[in-house]
Amino acid sequence: MENQMIIVKNHQQSIPLTMKRMAIYKRSRIVEATDDNEQTYLLFFHLDRYLTYAKNQKKHTNSHIGNAFQSGLTVSFPHPLIDWQITSSTYKKYKFNELFKNLQREYGPQETALIATYFESLIPKEKLANLIEKLCYKERRDGKLLSCYRLYTILKSFSPNHRLVEAFSTDLSFTKYDEQYKHQDENMLAKDPIYIENHLYDQKYSAFDQLSALYRQQARWVDLIAITIAQAAYTKNENDYKKLLTMLHHHFPDVPITEILKDLYTRNLTIASFLQDLINAYLAIGEWENALHLQNQHDLSLTSAQIQSLEAITNKTEMNFDAISPFELQQLIRTIAKVNPTQASKMLHQAICALLEKHKLTYIQNWLSPFNDLPLAQLDIQKIKEMIHIFEEPNQQRRLGELYHYYHQPERAIECMSWDMELYEDDPKPVEWLAKLYSELGMEAEHKAYQQLYVDMVKRSS
Repeated sequence: MENQMIIVKNHQQSIPLTMKRMAIYKRSRIVEATDDNEQTYLLFFHLDRYLTYAKNQKKHTNSHIGNAFQSGLTVSFPHPLIDWQITSSTYKKYKFNELFKNLQREYGPQETALIATYFESLIPKEKLANLIEKLCYKERRDGKLLSCYRLYTILKSFSPNHRLVEAFSTDLSFTKYDEQYKHQDENMLAKDPIYIENHLYDQKYSAFDQLSALYRQQARWVDLIAITIAQAAYTKNENDYKKLLTMLHHHFPDVPITEILKDLYTRNLTIASFLQDLINAYLAIGEWENALHLQNQHDLSLTSAQIQSLEAITNKTEMNFDAISPFELQQLIRTIAKVNPTQASKMLHQAICALLEKHKLTYIQNWLSPFNDLPLAQLDIQKIKEMIHIFEEPNQQRRLGELYHYYHQPERAIECMSWDMELYEDDPKPVEWLAKLYSELGMEAEHKAYQQLYVDMVKRSS
């Protein structure tokens, strides 16, 4: 998804929002976005089903929202998981009562009660607990004791001090269910996927295989990808990383995985195969600077194919040498020299021009020292050496100015030529140079003045 913008609507008001991140936690997904005034909004989803949005007015500690961003998988935009979740450009505001009337028609009471807990820090907790209480009593009146018990356990976890929890805690009709859940009765648990998921998710790393199997059984591919990303980042294990790649290629074969790899790197995954995949991904999208950062950070050796890709990218790209460190610039030039000495020589000249904007000649000389063994660098090494040698020589300022001009430093060349003009008042050559240099700088008044002076000096000497 290239567009980071979505629109939320409340009655006739439409508010454009910029998506920032998304939390994937159990069956919920929460997208965080901001408006032009940096007001934060939260968009709530139950699996793929959009629920509603709300302004985020406070911190959500000890709540479902807080748990989602702390214990779930949080990904920042851009990310394929956000792309798969956001399937519309506009999202409507639904009031709580309207939303839950619709939910009770779409879902069973247990799922409805679970969704109610998502809004704990946005809607008064007592109101949400009372909704679950009503659902619980309805199931009890209808003789659905097991369903009532499951609602009771949700309420007990959500609001342990609620009056219904105390009232039902000694209910003998619930005793047999307590025992069955306590002893993990397989037949009972098989009929309660919400309980199973909550139980497994709270220990998702050690219970990864069981939770993965549950998500596969329910065809919940986004959740499966999310926990596999979390698992690979947690274990930093080659097998878990390969599982993730296989899963992505199988279920989402047409989706570029570069953003997923970038996300994994922010989670400190640094196994060798992953780093090579990330370098390849950077090169595939032309981000040669990030590829070099990665190579430098982890002291990686590039393969011949990667070097060829790097050479092809830099050959057709206008280089921004400020995007990489001087050390990475050395690495880049030496790498390109292996496959294209001509391009490397051109790049070296451009690099010296860029470095001279900020550094002295002695710095450039030291920076060039790793290139002493490269034939393509000898001309530049000698020129910089000559510039240092004649830097303080009054009668060599014209030559110094010519060398500064060679390295695209017109202001410094002007200083040298001005000094030379003072030393050799009758020589039109430094004046000719000054006219040329001011023209290159676009300073037309100065250019014309020195051009006229040059013409007059030539006439006088003839």
